[in-house]
Amino acid sequence: MGIAALSISGVSLLLSIVSFIVSIKSQRLQNKVNEIELKLKNYELTEKEKEQHKSPCIEARINHITKDKYKIKIWNSGNSIAKNVSASWDKNYKIINFDQEKMPFEFLEPQKSFELSISTLYGLNGSPGKMKIITEWEDSNGEKGGKEQWCDL
Repeated sequence: MGIAALSISGVSLLLSIVSFIVSIKSQRLQNKVNEIELKLKNYELTEKEKEQHKSPCIEARINHITKDKYKIKIWNSGNSIAKNVSASWDKNYKIINFDQEKMPFEFLEPQKSFELSISTLYGLNGSPGKMKIITEWEDSNGEKGGKEQWCDL
């Protein structure tokens, strides 16, 4: 009976050692997989940042000048040149654009802007409190971009 107990203990010890070695190898493999996943995520983020860094982004803001006169400032907050930049809004707003000849703006460099002079018609159903401005442009590859913004009047 002593030999059987001793041999069972020996086999148990041997299985424990094998199991321990396998778990160590498994943990090392899991650590390598985690490290590769982290590198891949960082690479994907870097590529997205590079892509976003290279693209233009056209934004708009309305500045109040006098009672019914405003200026729409349109600027490129991106980091590359935008081509054929234009801005539009719903024609139901009863707004007169004095600078229609400026659009489409051929080239708008990063961090540069242009302004459009507009006026509201107070006599026709009043003036809205805010207005949606839609900006559209093309990037250097010819791909179209656009953005909708609500601006206060």
